[in-house]
Amino acid sequence: MKIRIKLFCILITFFMMIGDVFADVVSRDPNYIKNRGYGFDKVHIANYQKKELSKHNYSIIKDPTGRFKLIENFSPRKGDCGTGGHFWKSNKVKVGSGTTDCNSNRLRLEVAMEKEIYTGKKDKNVWLSYYLYIPDTPDNLTDPFLQPYITQFYGSNKGSGQNRGGYAPQFSASIYNGKLSVGGITLVEKENLKGKWHKVEFNILYSQTNGHLKVYINDELKVDRTGFKTSTHSHVHMKYGTYMHPEYGGAGYPEGYQFPGHTIYFAKFSITKERSKLKTSK
Repeated sequence: MKIRIKLFCILITFFMMIGDVFADVVSRDPNYIKNRGYGFDKVHIANYQKKELSKHNYSIIKDPTGRFKLIENFSPRKGDCGTGGHFWKSNKVKVGSGTTDCNSNRLRLEVAMEKEIYTGKKDKNVWLSYYLYIPDTPDNLTDPFLQPYITQFYGSNKGSGQNRGGYAPQFSASIYNGKLSVGGITLVEKENLKGKWHKVEFNILYSQTNGHLKVYINDELKVDRTGFKTSTHSHVHMKYGTYMHPEYGGAGYPEGYQFPGHTIYFAKFSITKERSKLKTSK
């Protein structure tokens, strides 16, 4: 009888917890959050076709840590994927007719801008910032093969030449070997990453001749690269969330391996021309 009562209590607690989680979901539409900044006035869940949008596990929730009112919860599950094309304007591609996340074993849950930013002939100064939180829960981002990009800056050309490009130079942020990193530079050490909010700020001067990249973590300058070519394409496409593919992080994946589910929180994401106008500065 005591075992039954204990089991009953455990089940009641479990369902209460599940109810609280669902009660805290405010929206599953990333456009619920307004004023992210230019290029992000309208956004979408990357690489999911419209008919698949009920399958992703992105949500806007009440902050369980209590620091912010609302946060963005990126919790992709093992095997989650969309069959949209690699670039959002090709999201009508059919499975088997091109590369998709589903047929290339990628795990992705990202919010992507609808309107790419022109970085052509004139220098363009950009500030991009957010708060990042990695829940310190069992099995969350502990798999050594799981090393996701969390912020992507992807170059592309329009009109002529190479229509789609790549990073070149690479300064996307990732969680690599348990550390928050940019271009091989450690921003936050493994032992300090989980269970606390970190303010992340990028200042990029897009230039074909004399650009710079500055990255601040909790107001401390961590990356300061100057005098190099930061604009190799006419436009840049930005995304944030979590993205992993088998080619990243080296070879040696077990046969049949799938990236595990995990959770990352973002808060107050914004992009502006001036640091003082970032949401993280207010």
